[in-house]
Amino acid sequence: MLYESEDTGLVLWSHELVGNWAFWFFIIGLVLLVPGIYYLVTFVRQLREFRELMKTDSKALFIKNQDRIEELAWRLHPDYERLVIDKKAKLKVK
Repeated sequence: MLYESEDTGLVLWSHELVGNWAFWFFIIGLVLLVPGIYYLVTFVRQLREFRELMKTDSKALFIKNQDRIEELAWRLHPDYERLVIDKKAKLKVK
């Protein structure tokens, strides 16, 4: 189709570089794909839970869930820790 009539050399160069190792690169890619998908799913779930817990404007409910909110913020990213600090200041929680 695209390279039927003319060879750019890219395909030949990549085949010479990888050669018979292509199968192993494929296997390694699959092995790395599984933990990557797990990490992505875990991150998205934690982010949803964090956002849901941060929606509250109730000081009592925030204090009740404070440990989980801080744990999720620590696991996600330092930017989320700053959001927790701002929310604490807004609700006047120590």
